[in-house]
Amino acid sequence: MRGSRPIGEPVSWILALVSMIVAVGKIWNILKPSFYTSPYFIGVLVGFIGHEIAHRTVARRHGLYAEFYATPYGVLLTFLTGFIPGIVILAPGYVGVTAYYVYNPRGWVRSVEAGPATNIVLGLLALGASLLVKGYWSHYMSIVAMINGWIAFFNLLPIPPLDGSKIFRADMNGWIVMFVLSLLLWMAPS
Repeated sequence: MRGSRPIGEPVSWILALVSMIVAVGKIWNILKPSFYTSPYFIGVLVGFIGHEIAHRTVARRHGLYAEFYATPYGVLLTFLTGFIPGIVILAPGYVGVTAYYVYNPRGWVRSVEAGPATNIVLGLLALGASLLVKGYWSHYMSIVAMINGWIAFFNLLPIPPLDGSKIFRADMNGWIVMFVLSLLLWMAPS
């Protein structure tokens, strides 16, 4: 099917980020400088980039080939939610992982777990920071923590093609720990 093939790096990163800026900021906010410093934008930006780079980095460390691919339909869907109040869908692409020579199942599982684990770590760091500061910055960091908890939680749902479906089958104990932590982070008071 024409137009449905994934787009490789670095163009994929640019398309994904532009579509996410529109989706999170909504078309009516993207020209406001305050949007780019909001905890919602920072939480999504850091959470998404960290999640995808973690997948790619861990896969590569295990001798697997990994690259971030934007999909035309995913970019379009993400972009179009920027025109709909109250709805944000972030699905601009994915990290594709393949073996160079010999399939490495342990490396593959670790690379899948790395994305949500990164969001959990980012969320815990932001939550810890929210406890160390007061007022506006405490609230700001708790929102960043909540967003990363949500990103991890959503990705851990055991529904294909989400990370959770793969982790659930390959490492049930790891999935349970990450799922509970992501839920607690997402539900942490802001």
